[in-house]
Amino acid sequence: MTSLQISQFLQDSIIKDDTNDPGLDADAFYGLYVSWCSLNRKVPLPDHAFRTALRLAGLRTEKNGKGKKGVFQGLRMTGPAAVDYILNSSD
Repeated sequence: MTSLQISQFLQDSIIKDDTNDPGLDADAFYGLYVSWCSLNRKVPLPDHAFRTALRLAGLRTEKNGKGKKGVFQGLRMTGPAAVDYILNSSD
């Protein structure tokens, strides 16, 4: 994945939201990315390579108030990939 592709994914699918929302969990972030790749006919990177690409883009996980690691605070999913991810991940 190129940095241009990661930038496009972030632009299409992530917005900053500094409300009291708990943030975006790392597993959901990857699921959103896989949905975005599917909608855009891209081959997704493995999870570990995707997380490395996010770190290179300046995004880091933090602990949330409950001590859970792996949360991107202040970020929320949006757009068609968010809808696809939510619809396909519900039971």
